[in-house]
Amino acid sequence: MKRLLLFCFILALIGLSCAPEATLEISVNEVDNGIIVENVGTVDCIVYVKSLDAKQEFQLAVGESRLITDIEKPFEVSAVSLREGSSLES
Repeated sequence: MKRLLLFCFILALIGLSCAPEATLEISVNEVDNGIIVENVGTVDCIVYVKSLDAKQEFQLAVGESRLITDIEKPFEVSAVSLREGSSLES
């Protein structure tokens, strides 16, 4: 029984070490009429954009981007990953 538990534990460790790491990464690029926010990581996320006059919150799946035109400098962009089991709704 102890050997079986040890074997299962070792398999679990091997599986965890081989699993790709999830990364939360967004790209923000200024364009003439605003900014483009793109999810370049490996997890879906919620993006928060804040300027002196407005706040926005939206979800981005991996590879998605969004153009934001109604923003003034200075602005701040941050993101958090969606919890496991959450779904993206636009």
